[in-house]
Amino acid sequence: MFSTLTFSTDKRFPPRLEEAYQADLAGEKRRVARHTSILCSVLYLAFGILDIWAVPSALFEVWAIRVLIVVLTAVIYFLTRRSPEFFVRNYTAITVTEYLIWGSGIEVIILLSHPADIGWSAYYAGLILVSMALYSWTYLRHLYACAVGLVLALGYIWLAVGKQKMTLQDEVAVLVTNCFFLISANIIGLFSLHIRERFSRKAYLLKNALRMDLETEEEARRQSDYISEHDALTGLPNRVRFMRKLGEMLARPVAVLFIDLDGFKPVNDTYGHAAGDAVLKAVGQRMRECIRTSDLAARLGGDEFVVALPLPEEHDMGVERIMEALLHELSQPIEAGGVTVRIGASVGVAQSRGEVLSAEELLARADQHMYEVKRARKSEAEGRASRLRAVP
Repeated sequence: MFSTLTFSTDKRFPPRLEEAYQADLAGEKRRVARHTSILCSVLYLAFGILDIWAVPSALFEVWAIRVLIVVLTAVIYFLTRRSPEFFVRNYTAITVTEYLIWGSGIEVIILLSHPADIGWSAYYAGLILVSMALYSWTYLRHLYACAVGLVLALGYIWLAVGKQKMTLQDEVAVLVTNCFFLISANIIGLFSLHIRERFSRKAYLLKNALRMDLETEEEARRQSDYISEHDALTGLPNRVRFMRKLGEMLARPVAVLFIDLDGFKPVNDTYGHAAGDAVLKAVGQRMRECIRTSDLAARLGGDEFVVALPLPEEHDMGVERIMEALLHELSQPIEAGGVTVRIGASVGVAQSRGEVLSAEELLARADQHMYEVKRARKSEAEGRASRLRAVP
């Protein structure tokens, strides 16, 4: 989705991308709205000091207007804090209203002033400040921002011509100058908004492209880690992962089952490696089904498998039950390459209870025990064969 870097960034994105972009801006919209509300309130109150000299004819009325504006601004500020979702959902309407309140407040103050007051002709500069904030600190679409700026400019022209009667006095030059600066501020602000919006959208695309690259790299790293620590055929952990996990498990008593498949080599020799691979996959799946979630099964290589089982503080029959389940499941017929084969398993057991052993030592003991079990079974089988040959 973010491969749209060639998309013209001074226009809106396609619908889905535009929705994601606006959602990403939500936090910034709230933050900027809070900061501008605080700044506007501070400036409105601070300019109240100038009113003493600039608007002495209507000082208390002007101060009342300033207090009202600050109160309304405080309402919007707390709205961004207490109802952030509502604010973001109605961002355009709330922001337009806020800037119209700020600009209208200045125009009302000018209206209340007397022709002899400094504020009569000088306070229009406050509208320029509002216009600068409108285009610099909001995320309104160009049309809405331009509409607000136009309303404030037309409001001042109506005020100056219709109420102050500046065209009928020797103040035409002042009116023309004020209108020139006010309209110029809006034009410059509109271009500024356009450029800022373009860079904002480009930054969003680049940020998400970078995020996707990082996610892709992280996923590749996870895949690489998984492959390096898991057996590709069975999906079980390999020796590297098993030894690392076993080392971590040794903080508590642990039992290790070393499993060597019996009768696996003839499967490879008779039916081929594809059948042998099918048998190993089946063994891996059956082992997963026999163990608990707290246990760890792995393939060491070839036909050798291991299981690590955390032991409770007191002895129970969990190890015996799991070993019996494994022996039972591994002795069941396996469909491999269109044929049904049977294998068995020899299992050696070693426990760390009562001893401080490393992972290597515990695994070696289980391996040794497995060979002892295998030799014992082989000796027993040879003994039975000898007894059968001795029978006349």
